[in-house]
Amino acid sequence: MRMYKIKALFKLGIEDLTKNMSVFIYVIFPLIFAMLYGGIDMGMSKEALYAFCMLMNLAMIPVALMGTIVAEEKEKNTLRTLMLNDVKASEIMFAKSLICMMFVVLNNILIFIIIGVSMKQFALYQLVALFVSLAIILFGGVVGILAKNQMSAGLLSMPFMVILLAPVFIEMFDNKIATKVSEWLPTDAMMKIFDSITKNKASFDGVGMPVIVIAVWMVVSIIAFNVAFKKVGVDN
Repeated sequence: MRMYKIKALFKLGIEDLTKNMSVFIYVIFPLIFAMLYGGIDMGMSKEALYAFCMLMNLAMIPVALMGTIVAEEKEKNTLRTLMLNDVKASEIMFAKSLICMMFVVLNNILIFIIIGVSMKQFALYQLVALFVSLAIILFGGVVGILAKNQMSAGLLSMPFMVILLAPVFIEMFDNKIATKVSEWLPTDAMMKIFDSITKNKASFDGVGMPVIVIAVWMVVSIIAFNVAFKKVGVDN
């Protein structure tokens, strides 16, 4: 990959986003939720509320935002034009991923500040969230590739978002099967690691399995993206 091309694509992507403000709903919503409930006593710790907001953030931006901006480029035939002008698909997707990651990291930090979690474990929280978003983001690319337009990208991203948010709802029910299935979600793994960090029990025995789950999702997302791109490409 050529970094000067990626830099140019990154700048172009940011400029395009400013012309389509509707996509920022995926960025703003987790922040609004954090601001609304950050100052309310909901009977849970700040760390638990932060984890919930992070689930929402990582379900929306890497999947929905990534899927929407890729679908938008397809809809405008920008991807095909770029690829006909000596720009590699990997460079395009890397630039789009960087844009999404920028918003993920920014939101992660803002939510942390809004909720008012102790700064003692700030770096660990951010590092875990970053790796989880890396494991998810290419699924957003898959959504964008499969979608015909931005509207269908929004619809296609919904099942992914619901699945990633599942750990929150599963906690409300005492269902052993659902709990077992949830253990294989990257967001559930993130919640377990956050809990270990909060309790100062972040040993290999405590976080080893969740780390493996996140790594598996990272590999699966790469495979899924490559399969989708080879089968569908920029035309569907």
